Amino acid sequence: MAKYSASPLYSVASGIEFNADGTYETEVAEEIALLDSLAPTWIKREDPEEPVKPAPKPRKAANTSAK
Repeated sequence: MAKYSASPLYSVASGIEFNADGTYETEVAEEIALLDSLAPTWIKREDPEEPVKPAPKPRKAANTSAK
């Protein structure tokens, strides 16, 4: 589920129309992709997106050189 906000009654050419409160919710992947492409220019995504796992920290190599 994705929740967005914009100006009341804002609509997107594909037929997506925000309600009088300026919100729109959807579970349709194509609509989410389209609305995400418009954010933050015309709309704002209200729910947090799926968390992205941080990249692992690089490990230091053991000093194996002979002295």
